[in-house]
Amino acid sequence: MKKYVIVFVSLFFVFACSSDFLDRKPLSQIASSSVFEDESLANAFLNNVVGRLPSGQYNSPGGGYGNNYLLASITDEARAKSGWIPANNVIINGSLRPTNHGGLNIWSEAYRAIREANQYIEGAEASMFTDEFKASTTAQARFVRAWFYFDLVRRYGAVPLITAVQTLEDDLFVSRTPVAQIYDFINNELTAIASILPNKSEAQTGELTRQAAIALNARAMLYDKRYAESAALANQLITGSANDGLELYGANPANAEEAINNYKNLFLSEGGNIETVYEQLFLAPDRIHQFDEGNWPVRWRNDRGGQTDPTQELVDAYEMENGLPITDAASGYDPADPYTGRDPRFYASIFYHGSEFSEVLPSRGEPFIDMEWNAFNEGPGTRRDGNASITGYLVRKFVDPSLGFAPGRLGKTAWQEIRFAEVLLIFAEAENESNGPTAAVYDAVNRIRARAAIPALPAGLSQSEMRDRIRHERRIELVFENHRWFDLIRWDEARTVLNATFNGIRIERNGIPTAADGGPTHVFDPAQLTFTTFEITNRVSNFPDAYMLLPIPQGEIDKNPNLRPQNPGYE
Repeated sequence: MKKYVIVFVSLFFVFACSSDFLDRKPLSQIASSSVFEDESLANAFLNNVVGRLPSGQYNSPGGGYGNNYLLASITDEARAKSGWIPANNVIINGSLRPTNHGGLNIWSEAYRAIREANQYIEGAEASMFTDEFKASTTAQARFVRAWFYFDLVRRYGAVPLITAVQTLEDDLFVSRTPVAQIYDFINNELTAIASILPNKSEAQTGELTRQAAIALNARAMLYDKRYAESAALANQLITGSANDGLELYGANPANAEEAINNYKNLFLSEGGNIETVYEQLFLAPDRIHQFDEGNWPVRWRNDRGGQTDPTQELVDAYEMENGLPITDAASGYDPADPYTGRDPRFYASIFYHGSEFSEVLPSRGEPFIDMEWNAFNEGPGTRRDGNASITGYLVRKFVDPSLGFAPGRLGKTAWQEIRFAEVLLIFAEAENESNGPTAAVYDAVNRIRARAAIPALPAGLSQSEMRDRIRHERRIELVFENHRWFDLIRWDEARTVLNATFNGIRIERNGIPTAADGGPTHVFDPAQLTFTTFEITNRVSNFPDAYMLLPIPQGEIDKNPNLRPQNPGYE
């Protein structure tokens, strides 16, 4: 990955020292023939192209993920704390427009990356470089181009398919290409380059690989409902020759505590985890993200934070440790002690009242998250710290204790865009849709559940029942990883799930004086507390029918009228 973060300007100065440098054409003309006369310059150009690939953390490089909020905040996973962010003042209140995408727009960034990828591909292919160099480097550019076409088509539907460098002599008013043709292109491109890119075991950490191309293709075919193709692609990475050592991190925990630590530590990887298929790396201080600064609990930082607040609906979706939902009378769930005996992934993903965060000393008091109502700590209330949670929960997944108190602009954990766990879930969903709940479907889902130290799925599920279980497993396993918004849309469930109010938790002392009245500073014993839910009335979610696709940006339509008609509901 180090080669992906080389700054092009640095190479400018390196080559400026050579005697013939001043005879070269300006490097600002990136696609000029001079760039493709020198492998180092060509690699520098390619690194910039690959560097366009986005990452999904809070305030990460690259657009389309909200940037200053996690996509979780526009789903049933979480609510965003601050009223000023686009998750609240544009998306969830139904105000998304062609002139305001609320941070979801990727159009200009995607087509800039596609244009540069096309420039590199044509320049390299016309060069005198070796065939091996041409093949390996253009494969990376083709991956970038395929990635952005996938991200475009899942957001906007039909978009212009441009695979050659445009000149002023060309017709620049390109029309939109049908969705099926875009997915055909993605499939053909990723199939072709999968035989060229290196295996993960042979590549540098963070480098684009054969496994990344296959996995992205499997995901794209799942979105296009080409289930047999998706299942076959995913299975290449599970049981086929393309597996190349991919495995779940901490696949066989000895107990629930080990399962918690394995799942938590997976998301503290700075690159090269056995489970990671495709990732974006961060090398501080040159390239960082701000997840920790924006999402840590209030008493463990000096400003900001607490931005992504999980809903009670998400918390309730976690099964008990025995694999039963909390709605099952046999589950053992106790609403008076709601955080005991839950799926280990709950403890690794969500900060709740009484969660221990002792790796970093808080600014005051015990190292436990305090979500008590009106207590001026991490929790909600009518009187509360402005940086506290509005739901009574915070995101724990991705929190990096190594940053210490007040993490600031230091985030360096990798963004794992595709994990082996997702590959297993892609296979399970696609195979179930194609052939029903086969033994292979059970095996794929149960491997994930085994890593979480919870029981396997019950035998004898129907296709419909298995579909529900797979969707549940995606919700829990991939939580906060930017899948839920797109999943609900492609399952045609978004209008049902997201036109809703969501709830938080109100935790109050049961007969114990408050700290203001001389009582203890913190109370964590459930026997001394009362837990009741409350409706988050100022974060009601609105998902109009139009939201099934994003609007084409108005500025793009103004420049190119052949992009009309606008997507439904935005005229």
